[in-house]
Amino acid sequence: MQTHINLLPWRETLKKEREIRFYSLIGISLFLTGLVILAVHLYMEDMISYQGKRNNYINTQIKQAEDKINEIEDLDQKKQRLIGRMNVIQELEEKRPQIVHIFDELVKQVPDGVYFTQLKPNKKDDNMILEGVAQSEARVSSLMNNINTRSQWLTNPKIHYIEIDKKNQQKDQKRTVSRFKLEVTPTVPKSEVQNEN
Repeated sequence: MQTHINLLPWRETLKKEREIRFYSLIGISLFLTGLVILAVHLYMEDMISYQGKRNNYINTQIKQAEDKINEIEDLDQKKQRLIGRMNVIQELEEKRPQIVHIFDELVKQVPDGVYFTQLKPNKKDDNMILEGVAQSEARVSSLMNNINTRSQWLTNPKIHYIEIDKKNQQKDQKRTVSRFKLEVTPTVPKSEVQNEN
């Protein structure tokens, strides 16, 4: 039998093998670490992109909702304006027959010697202002008494003033004419209210 004697420096060879394995393991570890980092990076990029798309979608939906809310508010304002107009029209429709009755009532209750020169609504309330001329103050009192006792469509006559018209008095010394301003409240008789109901 022959004996083998290893003349090579076995320690150096072993050291080199260990170094090669060590560097190989480091390289493989670095490669795997790089792959993990790349995978995590790509995953995070994907998640950020997905979240960005979701944010854009949500922002789009919010914008659409805000547009719809603005449109609804505009429609509500238009609705309120239309309701206001309808109420005014309805009120005018309800008062239309009342005006006819009021004019008829004025004709019935005015005594001889009293003439109206102006009839206008009072700006503060629903009352009416009557201005005119009368042959005497007693005729204005008679008009107020007729409205108080006989009228169904007019109530609460209040005199603002009665004064002698000096222009007419100077022209004709025998006759005196009084100018007056009277306020009355239009009303609807109970019989009419019951008929409407």
